Amino acid sequence: MGLYVDQEVLAPSLNQIPNLSFLRQNAEQTAIIFAQTTGAKACYLALAGNAGHHPRLLVVGGFFNDSPHDTAEIASLLQCADGYDGVLRVSVNHLPGVALALVSEGRHIGSTVLVYDEEAYIDVDRVAASAPLAAQTLDYARQVAVLHLQTEEIEERARLREIQVSRNLIRGVIDSIPLGLILLSNEGTVLAINRALSDRFQLAPATIVGMNYSSISSWEESPAAQALASGTGTRVRRTMTQPDGTHSLLEIASFPLLDNEKQPFQAVEVWEDITERVSLQTQLVRAEKLAAIGQLAASIAHEVGNPLQAIQGFLSLFLEQCDRNTPNLQFLELADEEIDRIVQVISRLRDLYRSRADVIVPVCMNDVIDGILLLTSKQLERSQITISCELDTDLPLVRGLADQLKQVLLNLVLNASDAMPDGGELRIQTTSTTTSDNVPSVTITLSDTGVGIAPDQLPHIFDGLHTTKERGMGLGLYTSKAIIERHMGRISVQSKVGSGTTFTIVLPINLEEDSP
Repeated sequence: MGLYVDQEVLAPSLNQIPNLSFLRQNAEQTAIIFAQTTGAKACYLALAGNAGHHPRLLVVGGFFNDSPHDTAEIASLLQCADGYDGVLRVSVNHLPGVALALVSEGRHIGSTVLVYDEEAYIDVDRVAASAPLAAQTLDYARQVAVLHLQTEEIEERARLREIQVSRNLIRGVIDSIPLGLILLSNEGTVLAINRALSDRFQLAPATIVGMNYSSISSWEESPAAQALASGTGTRVRRTMTQPDGTHSLLEIASFPLLDNEKQPFQAVEVWEDITERVSLQTQLVRAEKLAAIGQLAASIAHEVGNPLQAIQGFLSLFLEQCDRNTPNLQFLELADEEIDRIVQVISRLRDLYRSRADVIVPVCMNDVIDGILLLTSKQLERSQITISCELDTDLPLVRGLADQLKQVLLNLVLNASDAMPDGGELRIQTTSTTTSDNVPSVTITLSDTGVGIAPDQLPHIFDGLHTTKERGMGLGLYTSKAIIERHMGRISVQSKVGSGTTFTIVLPINLEEDSP
């Protein structure tokens, strides 16, 4: 007869049986040895579950080619043995047998049913004497299984901790990178994103993960989609509008991730904000152009200066021959003053690359405005531009360079004239004010009713070489801003297309002697 071993789970879950394979092997060996020791043809063992009294595992060992007994009947007898103290004689399919509980050191380990031949003698004492050894063997096997399970759980927890530590480290490194990183599937699903990029969208990384790329940008036109389609890296520049309305210039690089068959299945995009870098490059180019223009201007100033001084000399001689009754004498005197100012401007162009001490004097901005309007009145009249002035009669004096301040206001008046080709109104106002820093100041505003400045041009209006005029060089407002800032003041602009433009100049009253 061959050795027969079988087992059957009577409970719906195996989770309560620690290290099932190891425990089952020991139970099988115990069943065979117990059957041989007691002379039984079959031995059924039921190990108690964690609760201690419900059978969880049924093991049968003996010398049968097939299991000869009804499993349900055996299970019923095993449960009866759980509550019986001693050896219980039973009948299994009309065969004699015994059933008893297995106890080790007062702990219920399980129960067993022994089945004998029809005419076999059952030595109950021998069964009772052998049962504790079987119980101890099973108890030992169970304890070892529990230890194995605990060891596995400890190792698993340690492994999970290591994985979590590694994951947190990688996440920390990725989140510390100032560049934006995003991992995408070939369908455009966001698989991972770092903090730098999620902050740009003002969303938490966990919120973006799982979204489709099309929720934040066009997937079809994305570098990732191009990289997945071509299998090679790609790089593009895009302008992005931030939630606050500002614009950022981004350089987005993408490269595909290849599977074992060298086919792209995911893609990574790297977002870099190059707004400041491009701005610095633009400023550098602008500075180089300004330097070249400065050198050219200094050269031109040298060539123009000599004939201009001759003209000024002849005009001075003519003025010496005039008396106070000479018609239009004031215009000749004004022309002489303007030529003198031109000479000083040319002198400053020649001295562009070397410092010189300018004379700082008290300046009445009302007088400067009156002089500018006298100089430009004919041109404004021909352009059908009316002038409205509200000048503070008690306006304090500012300390500064009168010619430079006059240059600023003249430039603003001429710009206003250019902005009103079909005529309009120029309003000039001066007031005594106090800044938010409690600095006593003089404020000058010039408002026109011209064409206005486009919103995309407004942020660059004071940049060097930036102009909206067909024949402009982009130096007027750039120079004006530099002059006002040298006087520790500030100049600002407000404009609306079709409604006109307002320039505001604020100059502090108490300037130190050497401020400009």
